[in-house]
Amino acid sequence: MFLLPSPKEVKVKDGYFILLPKAKIVLDASCNNSDMESARLLKEEIFQDVKLNLPITKSFKIEENSIYLKKREGKNESYEIFVKENIIEIIGADDAGLFYGVQTLRQIIRSEGMEISQLYIKDEPYFANRGFYHDVSRGCVPTLDTLKELVDRAAFYKINQIQLYIEHTFAFKNFSEVWAGADPLTAEDILELDEYCIKRHIELVPSLSSFGHMYMILSSKSYSNLCELENSDDADKPYSWIGRMLHHTLDVSNPESIEFVGEMLDEFIPLFSSDKFNICGDETFDLGEGKNKELAEKIGKGQLYITFLNKIVDTVKKYDKKVMFWGDVVLNHPEVFEQIPKDIICLNWDYSAEPEEDRIKAIADTGLTQYVCPGVGGWNHLMNDFDSSYSNIKNMVNYGKKYNAAGVLNTNWGDYGNINLLGNSIPGMIYGASLSWNPDYNKDFSTVDKEISTIEYGDQTGSLVNILREISRQQIVDHFQITCWKENKFIGFPKISIEQKKEHFDIPDEKLINAHDRVLELQNELLKISRGISPKYSKDIGEFCISARGIALYDALALIIKKYDLGLEDTKLIYAPSQLAPLFEVWLADYMRAWRNRNKESELYRIRGFITHICSYLRSIGE
Repeated sequence: MFLLPSPKEVKVKDGYFILLPKAKIVLDASCNNSDMESARLLKEEIFQDVKLNLPITKSFKIEENSIYLKKREGKNESYEIFVKENIIEIIGADDAGLFYGVQTLRQIIRSEGMEISQLYIKDEPYFANRGFYHDVSRGCVPTLDTLKELVDRAAFYKINQIQLYIEHTFAFKNFSEVWAGADPLTAEDILELDEYCIKRHIELVPSLSSFGHMYMILSSKSYSNLCELENSDDADKPYSWIGRMLHHTLDVSNPESIEFVGEMLDEFIPLFSSDKFNICGDETFDLGEGKNKELAEKIGKGQLYITFLNKIVDTVKKYDKKVMFWGDVVLNHPEVFEQIPKDIICLNWDYSAEPEEDRIKAIADTGLTQYVCPGVGGWNHLMNDFDSSYSNIKNMVNYGKKYNAAGVLNTNWGDYGNINLLGNSIPGMIYGASLSWNPDYNKDFSTVDKEISTIEYGDQTGSLVNILREISRQQIVDHFQITCWKENKFIGFPKISIEQKKEHFDIPDEKLINAHDRVLELQNELLKISRGISPKYSKDIGEFCISARGIALYDALALIIKKYDLGLEDTKLIYAPSQLAPLFEVWLADYMRAWRNRNKESELYRIRGFITHICSYLRSIGE
């Protein structure tokens, strides 16, 4: 029996409770409509796993041969499960606790079917705030159905907060110039998603870029005057994924900047029932580098930053919201620590495999409330970097425990076009959920992979996630490296010398060839085990296979770059350039179908243009 998150206390006894057709799901008479949703999810799980359609009822009394749901006072979100010979009791301390007890029983039923081991479980969360952060701005905007799917999968593992990263992908009524063509989320989408989250005991926390990372806003004709840098709306500039990531910070000296932020907040905040608001405020790379350069030299970039940040904080507080912000900039300017309001929440991120403990300690020493924020490692990759991300999540959660963080916010970004597909990030989301509920869950990563494979995907071989991990290891060149090469070669940005490019691709030919061959073998292994996996995960399996094929093509492309662009004549090739181009084009067609299965069209055209441009280059070689 595998359970994620791992409960605090489990005692397995002799004997079984047998699920029979005469069984019922019985709500205690004191249960409410929220508890009915828990009962309904349990009913659906039982029907799916053992094909019994159990009725739901309410009663003052426990009925034998039934699953009885009730509540009694206890620690928030805690629950107990008693499985006896003639009854299963789930007792929650509150609505959320009962809901989480049901999720645990659902996992037990997935594992054991009709014969459920007699046992006792007592469980409660370590961190009160257990979140998942999902980028819906850097390229793809999920459909509402996809966002609901994400909510369901997160709730199953006891995540209780979700945030969506939004720069321009919300249909602000007065800013159509900003979101036109982006397939944005609408007010009705947010309201419906918020309601859906509440039913699953998830808080949908609003998150809006309001300082840096405002490319689509500050490169528009109407609002470019609010950009720190001049000529941000220059139509002659070619589009660059790298440029989009590095620039477009608000001009903090222009009073219209805070007025603009205030207008966005006034429309956005009312859509959410959450009492929190994430103003972002991260990576303000251009701050003090343009219009405010002279002022920055006079008072310092740290002071420039905190003065404007506090204006945003004050604006949000007018709506009686708890403010969250990313802590990277203030960590580089400890001289402004004393000016950070003590009632706001610092989101302290570090995505390296071995994150810096001092970053967490520094914020703890200020007395600020903080969440530790690891990441699932999918950005810039076709397949998530499982080795690095699992290590990152584990270390960051441990630091959170050590320094009394208020929560964990596990992140999934979409840098450089969001080429990484959603399914690839689910295992990392589950691992983060498991540790934020129970940081003492300390199993080796191969065991974690097996448990996730079994519980999430119903993979009886237990090997699916380990195969994904092996696929990620064959990603010798990632999307970022190919992006740097492509943008440097065709638009001259970033400025990289031939010597630097050679260092970038200083990879032995045999390593690339072996990785190409191995990733295609792994794709075949995926297809073999997929026969035993429920059809409801067909989108995930498709995304896994497409990602594996893309990695093989990137590895092959790196060899061609070495030979034809970097002039390394002796480089061995897997395919001639004219052979690789059609393979990329067929892959792109499949990739686009996978994208559209879960996302709106949004910025898919940028990925299509990226790949077709590479194919054109491949066909031009030797002409």
